[in-house]
Amino acid sequence: MHQLITSTLLALSCLTSTVNAAENKPLTVAMTTWVGYGLLHLAQQKGFFNEQGVDVSLTTVQDKPATAAAIATGRLDGWATTVDTFIFYNAKKLGIKQVLAVDFSKGGEGIVAAGDIKTVADLKGRTLGAEEGSSTYFFVLNLFADSGINIKDVKLQSMRAGDAGAAFAAGRLDAAATWDPWLSKAKERGGHVLASSADKPGLIVDTVAFRADVIEKRPNEVKSFIKAYFEAYDYWKSSPADANAIMAKALGIKDDEFNSSLAGLEFVSREQNQEYIGTSTSAGQITSVTERGIEFYTQAGLLKEKFDAAAVVEVAPLDAALAK
Repeated sequence: MHQLITSTLLALSCLTSTVNAAENKPLTVAMTTWVGYGLLHLAQQKGFFNEQGVDVSLTTVQDKPATAAAIATGRLDGWATTVDTFIFYNAKKLGIKQVLAVDFSKGGEGIVAAGDIKTVADLKGRTLGAEEGSSTYFFVLNLFADSGINIKDVKLQSMRAGDAGAAFAAGRLDAAATWDPWLSKAKERGGHVLASSADKPGLIVDTVAFRADVIEKRPNEVKSFIKAYFEAYDYWKSSPADANAIMAKALGIKDDEFNSSLAGLEFVSREQNQEYIGTSTSAGQITSVTERGIEFYTQAGLLKEKFDAAAVVEVAPLDAALAK
């Protein structure tokens, strides 16, 4: 009997140790090198995560397929990327849910076009450089839908956004879906910015998502992660020069490059998060953006199966973080 009790206590002890070990592991969140994730780095550098009682490991991974695979196999807890990326990689199948918006694109992405192309509809029959599955491509699909044209109406040349911008500047394309510095250089070739993400607020947005099992088993840590982000947001608003210098250093970017990049984005406040991510009583804009994206990517053959847009968003952590 004593042996049975001892064995039982030992088993419970091992189970408790395993649970504690899981709870003590840092939240590992992957992201690319991007100014829009600056406040997450600021929260790390200023110790706001620690102040909120959560251990966070931010890891830079430039390869999105590798990040998706690491999420799917449980080697990462979270991923900061664009809403359209979560659509492209089928966030529902990955078992991941978006809980926080960190930056809105407001002119950072767009389409540059030759001078004689005055409207989106004028792109019919012209050569357009764009990278399928990218945020700039997502932007193009939305613009085309609003203008009543199809991606098949243009002569699409698949290339990365930066390469597309360079090809346009060299006169090899009629138009390109790209970002700065190529947007700013459009006039050098006698072209112009046909449309930018400033014309479509809430369309190109970076969010943070966590695996559903992490949200379920470690709710306080996810809540604390969000609270630390808002602490970083407050610090940035009160001390922008110092905050920008800290973020630039953390990202390995020169101060002037960081500051110029900020002009093309907007860090997301508490109120904007409630509007975009949603609340327990109201669906956010992210749901409609995702629904539309699912349709576009399915039609374009980039998404093999549709999924429920609401299934890849979880509002409870944000609600908890903002509770009085």
